[in-house]
Amino acid sequence: MNSKIKKGRVKFNDANYEEALKYFNQVSEDDEDYTYVIIFKITCLMELERYDKALFLIESLLREDPEDELLLYEKIRCHIALGENDEALSTLKIFENLISVDDKRMLLCVSKFYKLLGDYENALKYCNGALKIDGNFEDAVREKSLIGICLNDYEIINSSADKLSQIIGGHGMGMISVFLLKLYVSRFDDCISIIEDLGSDFKDESIQLLKSIVYKELCENLDVDLHISDGAEISIDDAIGLLKDYDENGVDKGIINGAKFKIM
Repeated sequence: MNSKIKKGRVKFNDANYEEALKYFNQVSEDDEDYTYVIIFKITCLMELERYDKALFLIESLLREDPEDELLLYEKIRCHIALGENDEALSTLKIFENLISVDDKRMLLCVSKFYKLLGDYENALKYCNGALKIDGNFEDAVREKSLIGICLNDYEIINSSADKLSQIIGGHGMGMISVFLLKLYVSRFDDCISIIEDLGSDFKDESIQLLKSIVYKELCENLDVDLHISDGAEISIDDAIGLLKDYDENGVDKGIINGAKFKIM
């Protein structure tokens, strides 16, 4: 193998794409490994966000093999990065007709592309296709929750959060994403339950921070402020409890732990 290719690969493996590209650019077109080098050059250019140059090389290879799935995938990425949505969409149509309907990861790729292009109906269709193959495909469940946010569909978001919790097992750092989804759809009781279950996984200050986030969102959701008299302080749990009581029973004033409160 050409010494320039070997040196380029060393730089490539070190993620030094600028230097790798310099070596790859020195390989002539008549080199027996030139096609192999172009693939590396495309990756370097993509990593360096030089999408127009990457696209030129991709299209030169596609002229020889117009149904190469990897090249079509990268072509779609380039068009999206360049803001060429019509070109991205037409390429995506070719790509989706080539992939296997039994390949959950490829279906998810198509879903993500449609989401980036603002076609949430097709994004949801292909995401559901991936989940039909594997209902516990975590990446697809997460993507479905994001599509739900784009569609402002609280049912999709909430059901995705529940499924994600089931897959994760209800514990650990992964539950923070479930907490945020539940917070987005104002499922505050679920948020509190998640926080309580995380008690053994997080330090107390982190738990208190999560509770403070719930309190703030409750205030914004109800469009109220909680006032405590005479500079007294109450726990965050008590504050959340007062807001929930206000929401459910309309209690807007009273005394708690010897301090007067008013919600207004």
